[in-house]
Amino acid sequence: MSELTIREMEQGEEFADWFADLTQREEEATGVAAFLEEHFLILSNEIGDWIGGLRYGVRGGVAQVLEIAVREDERNRGHGHRLLLAFEERARELGAHLAEFWTDDLAGEAELLVHDWRRVMRRDGYIGDRTWYLMEKPLAPVV
Repeated sequence: MSELTIREMEQGEEFADWFADLTQREEEATGVAAFLEEHFLILSNEIGDWIGGLRYGVRGGVAQVLEIAVREDERNRGHGHRLLLAFEERARELGAHLAEFWTDDLAGEAELLVHDWRRVMRRDGYIGDRTWYLMEKPLAPVV
């Protein structure tokens, strides 16, 4: 038997596509949600400079924000909320019935509540040994 190796994927390797294909075939064969369909939303200005973005995944009808970031000099202008609204729209188009994300910053919770997000879990000592909150929003199907 040959020697087996486990290592981190390096930049530029095509493993991610191969692995996505493998998990998608597994899901199709078993009906169990295994495939994570990953997407990026890009926010740019009129000349095409990147301002920020949002990375999300969809699996089994659940859309989850994985990362969201806005350039420091562009913050506090509502860009994060724009990205979140675009995420909700794209998630609906992909057939997701639920959107969710983890946050350790509840400063914007009031605005999230107005837009039908709700806090469903609190997890003390989680990432970075800080308290994090799971936010979710049921998504109505696209008609």
